[in-house]
Formats: sequence, structure tokens, C-alpha cells
Amino acid sequence: MNLYLGLELGQPSYVTILVWTKKVGFFSMQPPIEKSNDWVLIIDESIAVGHERLLVIYGIRASLIKFNRALTYNDLRPLFIKSSNKWTAEIIKKEIEKLIEKWGDIKYIVADGGNGICKSIRLLGKVHVYDVTHKMAWILKNMYSEDETFIKYTKGMSQMRFKGVCSEISYIIPPKQRVNSRFMNLDILSDWGLKALNCLKTSTIGNKIHESLSWVLEFKELILELDIINTAISEIKSLLKIKGLSKKTVNMVTKIFKRETLNARLQYFKENLLNYLNQTLLQLPEEKKLLCTSDIIESSFGKYKNYMSQNSMAGITDLSLCLATFTNRLDAAELKAGLEKTKMSDLKKWSNDNIGETNFSRRKKALRINRG
Repeated sequence: MNLYLGLELGQPSYVTILVWTKKVGFFSMQPPIEKSNDWVLIIDESIAVGHERLLVIYGIRASLIKFNRALTYNDLRPLFIKSSNKWTAEIIKKEIEKLIEKWGDIKYIVADGGNGICKSIRLLGKVHVYDVTHKMAWILKNMYSEDETFIKYTKGMSQMRFKGVCSEISYIIPPKQRVNSRFMNLDILSDWGLKALNCLKTSTIGNKIHESLSWVLEFKELILELDIINTAISEIKSLLKIKGLSKKTVNMVTKIFKRETLNARLQYFKENLLNYLNQTLLQLPEEKKLLCTSDIIESSFGKYKNYMSQNSMAGITDLSLCLATFTNRLDAAELKAGLEKTKMSDLKKWSNDNIGETNFSRRKKALRINRG
């Protein structure tokens, strides 16, 4: 800070740095003098300790999206950060209407499939561009969630991990599966399966490794199928998250599938994905390219949760303003203005209006010690 702003401050305390972070975040959220009518919103909510949910809305003007690279934090403007124990569609709709009054109109909204968010977008009459990663995960869930072979394979992986974690074969046990986001991380299943099949080729029949992995042979066809899907998904995500959704990129996605012979399930995946892409384009025919990923907001939540991990029992606090600070370019003049113009009373009012009583303060009241 001294070098950047030409100051001669002493070493700041931990609390001082927290205050600076919050001030810059608060300043970053102030609406511009002139409104714009081409906003693209990226919306998501995160669950913290207890019943609190943090709703975050980032925005970027459609005219400023660069379709030659993935989004960065500095591309975004933080429009809304607020905690509540319930985010119904009607509440979200009202909050977005307030944003429209401050910032200008919206072209479309990028979000995953959360019920409240999806319904609020419908109530607003705005176009919902479903995050492509979540959409593909939804298609995969329909394909595999009730498939007997898939269920048996994942159970086999879990059982081998449980039995072998403290044994002499611990170095070849399957990785831990992500139950809540399994269909967004199927590569975990196929990658280990391929390695296990390869290990069986090089191991001797009758030895401990071969005996431990022999059950995987039953699922060879499924593993190879998952590998084809995951390879395609990786290419599709890289393509759409950088170049955006357009007629050209849809044609490129179609070509990716033509490289493989597709069985019935792979054909189902292809048809459903292409249908989603084409239907989304039809909703906004005037837009040549569309943003179709909300990865950036999930990345922000990941960074924020890392900050909060030092005191997870605190729940959601006004440190959630760091979600706005992430997007600040930290230009010297703007940084100086943010620190000078934002008052402690501004932070207190923002916290009262958007966070309310924190989990930490409730805990202190409930577990206070009375020695009288």
C-alpha cells in the first residue's frame, strides 16, 4: 500500500486490512452515473453454516464480453450481495427489479438450475441461459442416475476404497467420489477405471493387485463409454466457455461427436445437448454470441469460502464484501477513492441492511457465560 499509493504507514493490523478489503468492496458496488441497457447477469447462491444463504449477482455489459478468452474477475461488476434464510423466486425478482432501476436493463441472465433463481427469471420475463456445465450434468444425471450398471460400478468403487484404505493395496484404491456433484465430475470414475484396466493388463493373475481389481473387468464397456463422454465434455466446455455460444460453436460441437461411433446413450447425450444449445440461441436471435457459463461466480464463492474457513462458525458476515473486492482492478486512483470516500458508518449500514445478525453474534448471545 505504501509503494502503491505513496504513503508512509506503519505495519497495519489484521483488522485494518479487513476494513480496507470491505471498503474497496463497498466502493466497487456503487452504481455508475449513466445506466446501460445491455447487462448480462450471472447469479448464484451459496449455503453457509446454519440456515443462511448468500445471493450474489455479478454483471457484465454484453458489448464488453471478450469471446477470445474466459471471463476474469476484473471483467465483472458486483451488483448485489445479500444474506437471507430464504430466497424465494418473488424475493429474487424484486431485488433484480431494484438493480434494473439502478444499473439499467438486462439482456439475459446466466445461472444454474436452482428452482428459486429459475422461477424468478421467468417471472421477470427475461431469458435464462442455463450454465452449460450444469446443463450437461443434468443430462448425464438423466442417463445414469437409475442405470443399474452405473450404480453397481460406483458402489464397487466405494466398497473397494472403504476396505482397502488401510491395507497393502491402499495405493491403488479408487479416489473419493463427489456425491453431491457426481455428474459434474464423471472423469473421476472413468480415469480411475481406465487406469485399473491398464493395471490388470500388466499384473499377474493370482497376485494381490489382480485379485483386488478383477471386479472392474465387468464394467469395461461402461468405463470406455464414460471416457468418450468426458473427452467430449472437456472439449465442449473449453470451446463454449471461451468462444461463447453461437451458430459457429454449435457446428463445432456437432463435429466433436462425429469423431466417435455413438451408442444409444451417447446419442441421447448429443441430441439433448445440441437441442439445449440451439433452443438457447433461438431465444436471443439478435445476439451473435452468448455467454453460457457461470464458472466465474462459483470460483468467487470458492475463494470466499477459503477466507471463511479460518472461522467457519462465524457464518456469513460483512466480509462477504470481499466478493465485490475480487472484481476491483485496484487502479491506484480508484483504490484511493474507495478507501477515502467509504466511511465506517457506510459499512455498518450495509451490514445491517444485507447481512443482519450474524451466526457469530447469535452464538455469543446463546452461549454467554454468566458468573454472577
